[in-house]
Amino acid sequence: MVHVKGGKHKLPPMYPGLLPIVGHVHLLIGDGLSLWRTAKNIAAEAMKNGGIVTLVFGYRVYYMISDPEDALTAANACLQKHFAYDYAKSWLGEGLITSSGEVWKRHRKLLTPAFSLPVTLNFLEVFNSQSRKLVDSMKVHVANGPFDHTVHLRSIALETFCLTAFGITGFEDKHFIQKYMHAVDEILSIVTQRFQKFWLQSDIIFKLCGLQKRHDELAKILFDMSDKVIQRKKLARSNGTYTTGTKYKPFLDLLLELSEDNALTDKEIREEVDTGIVTGFDTSSSLLSYIMILLGTHPEVQDKIYQEIKEIFPTDRDVEKEDLQKLVYTEAVIKESLRIFTTGPVTLRYVEKDVNLKNYTMRAGSQCVIMLFGAHRQPVWGKNVEQFQPERWLDPGMPANPAAFLGFSLGKRSCLGKTYAMISMKATLVHFLRRYKVFADDSNLQLKFDFLLKPVSGHEITIEERV
Repeated sequence: MVHVKGGKHKLPPMYPGLLPIVGHVHLLIGDGLSLWRTAKNIAAEAMKNGGIVTLVFGYRVYYMISDPEDALTAANACLQKHFAYDYAKSWLGEGLITSSGEVWKRHRKLLTPAFSLPVTLNFLEVFNSQSRKLVDSMKVHVANGPFDHTVHLRSIALETFCLTAFGITGFEDKHFIQKYMHAVDEILSIVTQRFQKFWLQSDIIFKLCGLQKRHDELAKILFDMSDKVIQRKKLARSNGTYTTGTKYKPFLDLLLELSEDNALTDKEIREEVDTGIVTGFDTSSSLLSYIMILLGTHPEVQDKIYQEIKEIFPTDRDVEKEDLQKLVYTEAVIKESLRIFTTGPVTLRYVEKDVNLKNYTMRAGSQCVIMLFGAHRQPVWGKNVEQFQPERWLDPGMPANPAAFLGFSLGKRSCLGKTYAMISMKATLVHFLRRYKVFADDSNLQLKFDFLLKPVSGHEITIEERV
């Protein structure tokens, strides 16, 4: 039984549709498409009730938060991850995404330097060469009608992350790369299903229905990738060779040095490598795919970003660090795209102690879902929050509350690689838009929630080479 009031603050209002015993479990029935529709409905209801509502799944109470200030309070007060992340631990172990408590604090402190601004700026040479490679790979689609650009973006992003964060080359086996990416998609889908379908949370049922076997098969493919990465790096270090030719210390070198100093175990290294690979390529490539769709749908925005690029780059030269701050409208487009399509739409936490929000209290022992995408629809963003308007970012007073932008998550557990993502995307867009004009129509875009926000249909683009 959940009471509406109690203590100094009242408890958040209940979401409609509460049933005896099961609560709101019926809302989770369906596929990823229906789950995303449900999530949007919950966010809309939360907005009507001060940015938060309560849902009940069986005996578990969930606070669904979309108010930016309350979201920040909850994120900093509730550092322990929700049990749903445990379903990924057989693959990611105690990596930064899945770990909590002292393990997370220690790893976060040790690994933060690997993605600092000075280190990331040293990746520009790789970002430029990989962006050119991406642009060349798409040439076959010029004037050939709509195509799925996400395949190109994901494979290049994965290769780029290996070149930069791991400092290794040699992933010419395209079949293996495609196999790896399909395995990531499928295992994330299985993790989502275990949370969504309460009966799969039983290890016995999970095994009997065959999903455990499939999960283990996929995990082996993913482990093969991390094993290849670690073995190649160890070989390069033992030979005294570094394949990138740049003067930075890649993420994996830092991990191996920490291992040599006994700060990390071999098991912890593998877990962080597995975590780094999936988070390093999937989120940024997903956002780039949405950016291209939005630019293709809004030619007036595409014209503006192209004019900015031409003014800064009158020739076909590479992007240099001095250029990054000049790409003001380009950054506005990236941020507005992330506001519209929040690739990591939610983050789930466990409430260890009572947490007082602005108007309500979250009780200890409950669960909390921070709806990042919901915060991006709050009135603080001004008028027409559903519309794609990069110009809103050119107003110094927008958003009125900086905490309202949760594109890279928020609080103490915010995205470690946000600087890496922003710089790499700027470089990619410069090279892509200098070469191609893009056409798309987002009116038929269908999305699903599969841990990340993924396109299902209507996401193809058409490209023409610029004269």
